[in-house]
Amino acid sequence: MASDQWSGFGAVLRAHRRRAGLTQEELAGRAAIGVRTVRDLERGRSSRPQRTTVELLARALGLTGSDLEAFLSAARGRPAATLPPAPLDELIGRDADIAELVARLTDGDGPRGVTLAGVAGVGKTSLAVVVAHRLSEAYPGGVAGVAVADEIAAGELLSAVAAEFGAPGPRDLPGYLDGRPALILVDAVDRAPLAVGAALAELLEQVPRLRFLVTGREPAGLPEERVWPVAPLATPPVSLSVDTAGELMVYPAVGLFLERLGRVRRTRLAPHEIGPLAALVRRLGGLPLAIELAAARGRVLTVPEILERYAASAEPPRSPAVSLDAVVAETYRALAPTEQWALRQLAVFRHRWSRDLAEVLLGTADVVHLLDRLVALGLLSVSDNQVVHFRLPSAVREFAAERAAAEGELADARKRHTRLLAERPIPGVQAVF
Repeated sequence: MASDQWSGFGAVLRAHRRRAGLTQEELAGRAAIGVRTVRDLERGRSSRPQRTTVELLARALGLTGSDLEAFLSAARGRPAATLPPAPLDELIGRDADIAELVARLTDGDGPRGVTLAGVAGVGKTSLAVVVAHRLSEAYPGGVAGVAVADEIAAGELLSAVAAEFGAPGPRDLPGYLDGRPALILVDAVDRAPLAVGAALAELLEQVPRLRFLVTGREPAGLPEERVWPVAPLATPPVSLSVDTAGELMVYPAVGLFLERLGRVRRTRLAPHEIGPLAALVRRLGGLPLAIELAAARGRVLTVPEILERYAASAEPPRSPAVSLDAVVAETYRALAPTEQWALRQLAVFRHRWSRDLAEVLLGTADVVHLLDRLVALGLLSVSDNQVVHFRLPSAVREFAAERAAAEGELADARKRHTRLLAERPIPGVQAVF
C-alpha cells in the first residue's frame, strides 16, 4: 500500500516530470539515478527519499524559486496544505464572530470569500487563524495560509498559494485539488492590494470550489467578497460607576486586560485601581494589542500609573490607531538601548522565525534573555508547533522598521536577512506567516 505521507511527493514529482515532457526513464537518466527509484517515488512505494536523490531530481527538472521550495517541502513530507498554529490564548470577546464566520464559510450558499477588515492591532490575524483552524474538517482539499509581503507581485503570490497546497505551480493547482473544496487564508492584503486582488480573481476562476478568508485594514475589492468589520473590544461606558472589578468583567476589553495582567502580577486590583481601569481600556480604544502591551507594564506599574502614561482622559480617543502608536512607542522606550537595537533588526522578519535565526541575524548566541524580555512586554507573540517560533505583531514590526530606517540601519539589516535566507533556506519562509 502506498504511504499517504509520501504519495503527496509522488504526485508533485510526476506533475513536474510531465510538465518537463520527460518519461520516467529520461528523468532517471538526467538525474543519474535508477529508473526504479523514480517509479517507486511516483507511486508512493518508496520510503523517505534521500536528500541527495531529491536534489538530483530537482536539478534534472530545472526547478528554481518557489517551484524548488515546494518540491523540497513535499519531499520532507509536508502536509498538502498548512496553517500557522492556532493562538494558544483564548480570543476574549470574539466568540460570536468566530461562530458566525464559521457558519458563513461552511454554508453551501455562502460567499466565496470573507475579508476581515479593521484597524491595526484589532486582532484580525488571530481571529482569521482561529476561524481557519475551525474550518479544517470542512475543506478536504486543505486549508492553507499565506502572508502578503510588501510589494509582492500577483505571480509570486499565486506560486506561494500553490506551494502551500503542495502543488508544483499555480497551473497545477486545479488538478491537484481535483474538485475538492479548499480554503486559502491571505493575511495583510493592504500590503499589496492590487496583486492580491488579481491573484485571488485568477484563483477563483480556475478553482471553482476554492474559498478565501482575507485580513486587511481595507477590503480586497473583489465582487465575490463579503466584508466583515472587526471592531475593537467593548469597553465600559463613561457614565458607568462600579465598585468591584467583577462588575467590569462583562466588558471584553476589561477581561482581556485583567487576563494579561494576571500573567505578570499575582495581586488583585486595589480599590483605587478599578475606576482607572475602565478609563484605561477606553483610552486604548478597546484594541487588543494596545491592551496587551499596556497590561504587560503592570509588572512594575499600577493601573493609575499606566493610565497616566497614556494621557488619562474620560473619553475614548478619536482614533484607536493613534492610541496604539502611543502604546508601542511607550513600550519601546522601556527597553534598554541594546534591546531597542535588537528589536529594530528583528523587524526584517516579516513572518515567523526561530531563536536560532535570531541568533544568526543579531550575531550573538545569547538571545534567550532578549526574547523572553520582548515576550514579557508583549512585543513578541509565540507559537509552539514542535519548534517554538516568534512573530512581531504587524503594528510592532512597522514601528520597529520605521525606527530602523530613522537610525539608518534598515538597509544593512535587510542585506543580512537576505544573506541569512540564502545560506539557510527555509521552504515557504516568505509565504507562511
